[in-house]
Amino acid sequence: MKLGEFIKNFSHNNVIRLVYKNKGGHEVVLNDWNDVSMDWEVNKQKGKFRHFVDNEVLGLTTVSFGANQKIHHADALNIVIERLENQPYLDEVLDEQICYSEASYSSCN
Repeated sequence: MKLGEFIKNFSHNNVIRLVYKNKGGHEVVLNDWNDVSMDWEVNKQKGKFRHFVDNEVLGLTTVSFGANQKIHHADALNIVIERLENQPYLDEVLDEQICYSEASYSSCN
C-alpha cells in the first residue's frame, strides 16, 4: 500500500516520522530524528514528507532512544517505507489567498 493510501485509511491527525529499513534496523528518511510532520500534510502535498506519498509502506516500527538523547518527538508514528533510487520531488502546495489592502482596510480571503 502506498503511503498516501495508508495515511488516508489508518492514520488520523498523527505526528509521523518516515524511516527506511537498513541492515542494523532503521534510519530516518530525513537528516534528524526530530524531523516529523503531521500525517495529513502528505496527502495535501505539504510539509517535509510530501515527496514520499507514492512510496510503499513496509510496516511500522518502534524506535527506542537512550536516556541522554534529546528527542523532542519520541511519540511520533514511525512508518517504514521503501527506498527509491530516483525519489521524485514534489513542489509544495501553498494555500492561495487573495488579499486586499486599502489605506484603512485589509483582508484576506
